[in-house]
Amino acid sequence: MEKKERRQITTSQKLQIIQTVDENPNMKRIDIARMMNIPSSTLNTILAKRTTLESACNDGNSSTRKRIRSGNFAELEEVLLK
Repeated sequence: MEKKERRQITTSQKLQIIQTVDENPNMKRIDIARMMNIPSSTLNTILAKRTTLESACNDGNSSTRKRIRSGNFAELEEVLLK
């Protein structure tokens, strides 16, 4: 039995998925997930973290990033950047 290869979705792809969901309000989430070729649980996770994704892109982070993480000392890093 073959193992499914794990794929990582970039932030810009996640925003496109959110846009597709917004454009098709009458479409079921499972159908959108099949159309985008992702599992329905991934779609639900993306939609649950919608505000975090949108704010990360608006703050100027790269849209090619695959993970959005802050450092161990996020407040200190913010102060250092100012």
